[in-house]
Amino acid sequence: MKSLVNTLASSVRRYPIYIIVAVIVISFVSGGLGGQFQPAEDQNESFAPEAAELTAASLIGETFGATARMQVVSSSADGDVITLSALQAAIAMDETLRASDAAGILVDTPQSPAIVSHLAPVFFALDGGAPFPQSDAEVKQLYLTGLEQLPPAFASFLQALLSDDADLSNATAELGLSSITYESSDDFDELAERALQISDAVAATPGQNGVTLEAFSVELIFASGEDFQTEVLRLLAAAGLIILLVLAIIFLVRPNTVRDRGLFVGGVVLMLLGAGVAVAPGLSLLFPDVFPESWGEAELGPVLGLAVSFYALAFVLWSWGARKLRRTTADTLLTFVTIGFAIQWMNAYGFLRFEDQSQLVQILPILLIGLGVDYSIHMNTRYRQEIHGGRSVDSSVTTAIRTVGIALVLATLTTAVGFLTNVTNDIPALAEFGELAAVGIVFSFLLMLTFVPAVRQVLDRRSELKDELDRDGLEGGESRALPKLIGRTSVLPRRLAAGTIVIALVITAFGGLSMTNLSTKFSFLDFVPTTSPLRDTAITVDERFDFPETSSVLVTGEVTTGAAWNAMLASYVGAADVESVQSIETQGGERFPNGSTFMGLMFQFLSPSGDLADQELFDTALSLGVGQDRTFPVDADLTPLYDLAVQKYPAQMAGVLGTIGDTYDAALYNIDTVAGEAGAADLADGLNEAFAPTADAGLESVATSNFIINDLVVTTLRDSQVSSLLLTMGAALLLLVINFWFESRRPMLGVITTLPVAMVVIWVFGLMAAFNIPFGPVTATISALGIGIGIPYMIHVTHRYLEERIEQANENEAIEQTLTFTGGALAGSAVTTIAGFGILVTSTTIPFRQFGFVIAYTILLALSAAVLVLPSLLVLWDRWHRRRGDVTVDADVIHSALQDEDEAPASV
Repeated sequence: MKSLVNTLASSVRRYPIYIIVAVIVISFVSGGLGGQFQPAEDQNESFAPEAAELTAASLIGETFGATARMQVVSSSADGDVITLSALQAAIAMDETLRASDAAGILVDTPQSPAIVSHLAPVFFALDGGAPFPQSDAEVKQLYLTGLEQLPPAFASFLQALLSDDADLSNATAELGLSSITYESSDDFDELAERALQISDAVAATPGQNGVTLEAFSVELIFASGEDFQTEVLRLLAAAGLIILLVLAIIFLVRPNTVRDRGLFVGGVVLMLLGAGVAVAPGLSLLFPDVFPESWGEAELGPVLGLAVSFYALAFVLWSWGARKLRRTTADTLLTFVTIGFAIQWMNAYGFLRFEDQSQLVQILPILLIGLGVDYSIHMNTRYRQEIHGGRSVDSSVTTAIRTVGIALVLATLTTAVGFLTNVTNDIPALAEFGELAAVGIVFSFLLMLTFVPAVRQVLDRRSELKDELDRDGLEGGESRALPKLIGRTSVLPRRLAAGTIVIALVITAFGGLSMTNLSTKFSFLDFVPTTSPLRDTAITVDERFDFPETSSVLVTGEVTTGAAWNAMLASYVGAADVESVQSIETQGGERFPNGSTFMGLMFQFLSPSGDLADQELFDTALSLGVGQDRTFPVDADLTPLYDLAVQKYPAQMAGVLGTIGDTYDAALYNIDTVAGEAGAADLADGLNEAFAPTADAGLESVATSNFIINDLVVTTLRDSQVSSLLLTMGAALLLLVINFWFESRRPMLGVITTLPVAMVVIWVFGLMAAFNIPFGPVTATISALGIGIGIPYMIHVTHRYLEERIEQANENEAIEQTLTFTGGALAGSAVTTIAGFGILVTSTTIPFRQFGFVIAYTILLALSAAVLVLPSLLVLWDRWHRRRGDVTVDADVIHSALQDEDEAPASV
């Protein structure tokens, strides 16, 4: 590590111009490549690519043709939707849809029309010859008459289209639901476009006496994805501007004159205005009664343009108005630009390596910003400290790189290797996340230790030659308040070290206990802005209707044998007993799952009382040996029966019997279920268990649905995160133990440095459970961020303590100096990052709101552990060695690790 740092220091000192030019050229090229690194359309595959549920869903779409369903909620001003006005609205919607551009994608089948209204019983009665009603009472009478005449399965389905307050005896309901079935698509953009076509046609339906129609579908959420991306961009831009403001204050070179102070205050006010402009749209959306609605409707481009213009004006004012503020501006913008370069480089690598980015990767810029701010503050603090002490620019740059650089190399190596342990993970999203995190961290390290000091050296050399370098002004440039405040916390490790550790361990124990209550949850609705009418409609559908979702069981293999039929028959009957499966009961007392299924359709063909009873098919079944219990001889070949059914009823059979290969080898069971997101896992287990008999016949079966896949993704991510977390912590611990063994002959320092990070992770997840924040795809990255930010914090403190322990008389003075200087820099870094990403709590989407809150207290906890827990551990460790008569720190070893090489002649 010393050789690497010395090489970087020597390169910066000798060739600063070359380094600056090279970085700019690489960044220019990386910008073009990184811009193409976009999120993958299908994120599920990156989390569970080999999952049978995903494979089954894909096969169902390819073999049977996928359809999508949109739901339309009908409401009325008079609180009843079984009325004449509601009937007229349903007719108008049907006519509007069939006359619109969406007519071509509607899916009508012999079993069911594409548009099924909650008033379908009325339409059934009208089709039977009943006169058109002229009053609400006549509509209600037709509804009840039609409902009685419909098959039980269809009648049960239609009753689910009425809200939970429905009174069937009086034919009243506050809300009604219509179902619109249309063609799906494997193409993401085309699917979203079709959803918009249907939704626009519904919205264009002429109003009918106070009846309101509101459309909803998951596909509409996809169609509104641009709004989500806009919100994310707005939040990150606001975070960036706030970080820029706080950095400017952290890097402030305090002005002496009243005029210059006025310029500083004026610049801060301008930046506050700019940050306010960026945040205003989000505040307007969250608090419409407080802020003007027009703020929330403002276009993102002009808003950001205005916000950036305020910042630009502030920096121009500082640059031209005062020399001290000019340096503040330069250091602030240099840090920010360098972080941007690191993100560009990482994205360019990601595009060349992976082409598309997973959902987890989208959170990596936050990690790089946090680390970049941390690295930059430490470099600038040490460099200014050296300049203030009277050293030359070249010497100060070299010393800053060689002292802070050692800690940064260790932090970078430890964190990067820790993340690299994920590359062997079976989940592609985690493997990609680990590799890109490591690459991004390395890029951030290299840029902060080369580009930043190279630029600073070129600028300050000129001032030094002109004897205009303001050495006195750089004292306390890191902002005096924070170092003093953090320095005072040294009273705890100095006087109450053992008590501090005990309290930390007790908190960790409570955190671990709380972690056991951490829930695992993922809902697509969470990514819909809380201000969106689409979300309100979705919640209404979920809470007010017992409308079933479709859960599919795909059976594959040679389904033409008698053994296969018998196994599917037993499974089909058993599925009716699975909890959350909607079933129907025949007049003979038999119960079967409701839905569109292979066995259900064949029953209708072969049952004399079935709706589609077919004598020819029944005779064929008899010739093949069907018994009264509906089973066939195990060696029977049912191909003739299937051929005849396909010939006579091609449309119906195409939806339940398919050919993946050359023969009938796929049967589909689309079952109506009401498990929802919460019960998806139990439903999948129940259906898979019910269809277990198919395995005895040589078949394969798997239950799948959107909810089942979502649950699978989150569960897989949770389980992998545990192993990933342990591997990352283990790798970090091993590296630190090895490093401190060679650096100071004290391997226990590696354990001491790592332990607070483990505590932080437990505290973070414990607080998530306490605040009822679930584990999901977004919050899953918190442990990685906690380690990625926590480990460098701890390394900075331990490394500085080893330096100070040589210079100071005892451990108390050493820890006070460590916390005053390094602790102050850490506090500046933490405050900057918290202030920036804390703005995510203003998001209108729940996951980002939760993420902003959690990342803010994660950084705060990491800082607390670094300035309270770790110093206490270091002091106790130091005292223990002294009581044994050991030398705590081998000065010769430390000096060897940190000493400067003889300065070589510098050149441009």
